[in-house]
Amino acid sequence: MWFTAAVLSALIFGLAGFAMKYGSTRQGALNPLLFGLYVSGSIGFAVIIVVEGELSINSWLMLAGLVVGVGSTWGNWLFMKALEVGPASLTSPLVNLNIVWVVLMSVIVYGEVLSWMEVAAILLLVMAVSLLPLDPQESLSIKSRVWYVLVLLATVLFFLRNGGLKITEEWGLNNTLVLFFAYLFGVVWSWGTLKYEQRGSDSENKPGRFGFGCGLVAGIFSFAGMQLYVYALATGPASIVSPVFAANSVVVAMLSVFFLKERLSLIQVVALTGIMTGIVLLRI
Repeated sequence: MWFTAAVLSALIFGLAGFAMKYGSTRQGALNPLLFGLYVSGSIGFAVIIVVEGELSINSWLMLAGLVVGVGSTWGNWLFMKALEVGPASLTSPLVNLNIVWVVLMSVIVYGEVLSWMEVAAILLLVMAVSLLPLDPQESLSIKSRVWYVLVLLATVLFFLRNGGLKITEEWGLNNTLVLFFAYLFGVVWSWGTLKYEQRGSDSENKPGRFGFGCGLVAGIFSFAGMQLYVYALATGPASIVSPVFAANSVVVAMLSVFFLKERLSLIQVVALTGIMTGIVLLRI
């Protein structure tokens, strides 16, 4: 069940990624997008908490939520900023290195054991996920040195989200509550940046409303995908779950082909084949 949950988490979280991409390509503003995502996402986790009756809260749990929230919210924001000053063909693969960090932590710190077949499949997945954003027609020149800082910080912050949930699981914390506080941090931070951005401007602008709407849709899928991810972490090895979860980029790529009329390069086709092969090898 944990492997099925990991695959489903990738598929559903990929829908969230596409909703964000669709919003940004249709001139939806970044901060409204993030605000909408964290609003609907936090509501989703709140519903689960009430239904399950898991309301025991302590300072460690809230601190963990803050750390994971910082990783998620600031990671997303810095990643989008990095795309503004540098090529996606370099930005996405480097940020995805946080997957390798999670795998190494799981093996070295928590003693997870991998077979040679699983190691080969994980390496194939990581390489394929890194190749997927590559566009042979895109210039790989770096416009600003700030890009290097943005990419490094985004990678570290995404590790705080993905790896942080592994740590909190090992500590016996309720990850649904952790994610609720994480998304709640996202609501507060994105609301503050949104209001700051709107000072002296028309707060009812159409890009803002459209971005918020796309963010709400993304948040629903983000909540569902992350809930499945934490279930997979609780019942399976993070060294496998995390690379499978990272394959959510397949969904973004395929939906972009169908709905945004993007065309896949030969390298991207090879990458998609590699991702699917890696997932199959993990189940052999």
